[in-house]
Amino acid sequence: MVFGEYIRSLREKRNLLLREMAANLNMDVAYLSKIERGNRIARREQVVAFAKTLKEDENELIKLWMSEQIVLMLKNEKERTEILKIAEENLNRLTKK
Repeated sequence: MVFGEYIRSLREKRNLLLREMAANLNMDVAYLSKIERGNRIARREQVVAFAKTLKEDENELIKLWMSEQIVLMLKNEKERTEILKIAEENLNRLTKK
């Protein structure tokens, strides 16, 4: 599930109207709607605010959001699997330092 759809499902599960959640986040209703539909990308600080508003684990929402950012970056790359392998190697090297 993509980030925006997941946020929408959490909001609906809590019976929050779009305008209620937007007000809780101090966000424009149209902007929140675009995030939920996948037409806009949330910023990291907004992901943190979503977690607090929806009483969800912040780390889990950030992981979902970040994975979507990676997918968007790599979706048109022919060598995406190789790119991910190299990135993993680089991350492993960084954590050993």
